[in-house]
Amino acid sequence: LRDFTRRSSHAPPAAMGVTEADLLEEMDLPSVECLNQATGKDWGNALKQGYREDGGLFCQSDDDEQLILTVPFKQIVNLSSVAIQGPADGTAPKTVKIFVNKPNLSFDNCGKKATATLTLTQAQVTTGEVIELDFTQFQNVRVVSFFVDDNQGGGEVTNVSKIIVNGAAVHTTNMSELKKC
Repeated sequence: LRDFTRRSSHAPPAAMGVTEADLLEEMDLPSVECLNQATGKDWGNALKQGYREDGGLFCQSDDDEQLILTVPFKQIVNLSSVAIQGPADGTAPKTVKIFVNKPNLSFDNCGKKATATLTLTQAQVTTGEVIELDFTQFQNVRVVSFFVDDNQGGGEVTNVSKIIVNGAAVHTTNMSELKKC
């Protein structure tokens, strides 16, 4: 019984009967931060419902090709996969490092070991292919940060049209909502 329990606790949510979903509703959107975004081409274009479905809208880097997008959640979540999409003109992300529970990630400390490093192909980012994450590394997540290190063409501007984060909420009790008897 112990071996079964240990193995099943590291299984992806679908294998444990948990429904995976786009975690957009679990994101604390007013608290999202993006470093090095161009004015008028902010993170909302890649994350918010309606905007991210418009292929002509982008979150665009400003001074160079790098971006850091930090997304806090309203409650603890387990992540299972991501989809990152960009245009086919060489400005889509190539190397993306994903950090878990590092709310103060900056360009000074993003060189540390990431929870996962994705090297995306042009085909993957053009189609927004879903990339599975190592479920054991993405449990009990309060904040997820994406560091876009470079882009497909090696240029100075990176464009991200869509980021989808899939997983499941970890149901916990909010103690502040309990009422005294």
